[in-house]
Order: sequence, then C-alpha cells, then structure tokens
Amino acid sequence: MIQADYDKFCRHHGAIMSLEDFALNVWAAPDQQRKRKQRRQMPKAIEDWFLRPQREGLGQDIGQAIREARALEMAEHATDLAAQLERKAVNEAKLATKPTKTAAEEVRKAGNKITQIERWMADAERVQLLPRDYRFFPQWWLPVMVMEQGQLVVKPMRYQLRKPGLPADSDWIEGKILPNGKKTQRRLSGTYNARRDNLTRWWMDQFGHRHGVVLIDSFFENVSLHKAEGRELSPGERDVGVEIQFTPEPREPMLIACIWDHWAGAEEESFDSFAFITDDPPPEVAAAGHDRIPIRLKEESLLPWLTPQGRSTDELQALLDNRPAAYYGHAIARAA
Repeated sequence: MIQADYDKFCRHHGAIMSLEDFALNVWAAPDQQRKRKQRRQMPKAIEDWFLRPQREGLGQDIGQAIREARALEMAEHATDLAAQLERKAVNEAKLATKPTKTAAEEVRKAGNKITQIERWMADAERVQLLPRDYRFFPQWWLPVMVMEQGQLVVKPMRYQLRKPGLPADSDWIEGKILPNGKKTQRRLSGTYNARRDNLTRWWMDQFGHRHGVVLIDSFFENVSLHKAEGRELSPGERDVGVEIQFTPEPREPMLIACIWDHWAGAEEESFDSFAFITDDPPPEVAAAGHDRIPIRLKEESLLPWLTPQGRSTDELQALLDNRPAAYYGHAIARAA
C-alpha cells in the first residue's frame, strides 16, 4: 500500500519530483507511441496527486493528460458496458423460452463483467479516495526515489525489474503441460522482488550500482488461512488461501530498499523498473505463514543506500541489517 503524501516526502528529504518522467508515463514520446498498448497503470492516489488545482506548469499539463486519458477509458468502458448489457439481455431472453446451460453461463459471465465495468467507471469518477486507491501490484508504476547527479529525484518506475538485455517475455513463466494434456496458466516471474541472498549473483549488475527506495504504509501477502490463524489444518479441512495485510507498529511510513535498472529493446518503449529487496521474516511474519519480508531502511541509511558507488558489499549489507525496530501485526484482508 503506497504512502501517497509525496509532497511531504519530497520536502522532508529535499527531493524533486521528476515531472518529465511522469509526463512520459502518461504520454509516450512521439517515436515510442506505436509501441505502447495502453496507458501505464499506477495507484489512483498517485495519479490524483497531479489533479490538484494548485499544480502549475508541466504538473498541470500532466493532470490534463490524465483527465483526457481517463475520458478515453470511460468511453471504452461505456462501449464495453453496452455490449455486456446486450449480451445479458439476449441470453436472458433465451432462458425465458428455452433454458440451457450455455445461456445461463452467458448471463452469469455478462453479469460479472457488468459489475466489474461499473466499478471501474465509478472509481474513475470518484473524488474521495478509498484504501484500495493506495494499493499497487506487480507491473504497476510507482514513485521511486533515486539519486541523479547529486540530486534526490522521485520518478515513476515499473514494479517488476526487467534486466537489460532480457526479452519482454522474461516477465512471465509459461504454463506447464499437465498429465491430462491441459496447460496451466502462465504467471508473472518473481522479479518484482529481489532476494537478499541473490543480490551478488543474479542482481550483481544492479546491487551496488542502482539503488532506490519506495515509501509504503503496509504490504499484503497470500498465505494459508490456518497458518494466518496460527494453527494446523484440522482433519479433512481444505487448505484455503487468504490475503493478509502486514502493518508495522509503531505505525509509520516504511522506506523500502530497492534495486532498479533501465531496459531498452525493439519490442516496446524503454522504461525504468525496480524490485523490492526481501529477506527472511521476523518471527511474527513467519508465524502468520509468510516466508519473506521487504527490507526497511532507517532514515539515516537513506543517503548512503542511494549512493552505493565506491561502497563495499559489507557496507551495503550492513545498511540492510540496520532496520527500524517494529512489530508487524497482521489482519486478514480477503480470501485469496
């Protein structure tokens, strides 16, 4: 869950907002527009930061571009909604004359799509922010603080690190063929997280070279319900997955250590992307059923972490060891 008050964040640390980078996040550069399939997705709370009326200059232009992009999306949603309403009506008419499983399934699917589209449209028009507006997921775009030419800069990056030289399909793990001949669904690779024990191997070109931080309030993980409740499975009980939210006590924004890099290739436009650095969890997180945790930095470690050049591996690892004292409470958010 992103910490959205980046005005305060920037003022406190003396950072500047890289408005040019945020502009390119909304508008592709003219020579790159043909490569972009859609506007990049970021938390609504971050986009809405640019919609405040007091923003001027390029920031105001970005806000206008976001409004125009949302208007186009609303038009697309309206078209899709009309199609689903017609789909539902046609199959309801079929059910009224001759009930079939196919028509019933079409009504169900159309109804689900209608609910989803109506929620998207309501979210786009809503001014008051809700907790879900601060959430983000892999391949979403977040503000990341980095050091550029001696200046702290906040710029948007994709939350899943694609290393230079890798193809676009490296973001995914293809499904496997099962004994019954069916193929499992492909899934994202885990490169939105960088295991600490792999920093000097797989991530050796990023660790010690390109570091960043992201500010978050809490994080979510999928675990087994019985583990989240601190118990064993009962005889005959099915293993049920749930999503749980971890929040630190004392409750304060967390500076999460990241590595990042710049990718360029012919398949799509170039972009920056990052990964959280993760480590073994404290006892209370492990007891809740999860085996990793993003590494928090102390404020005093921020500048040393963002200027890794010339620092030894031992010095950088010591920064990752020197974490704020906290207890991570958890609550079940929803069924996974």
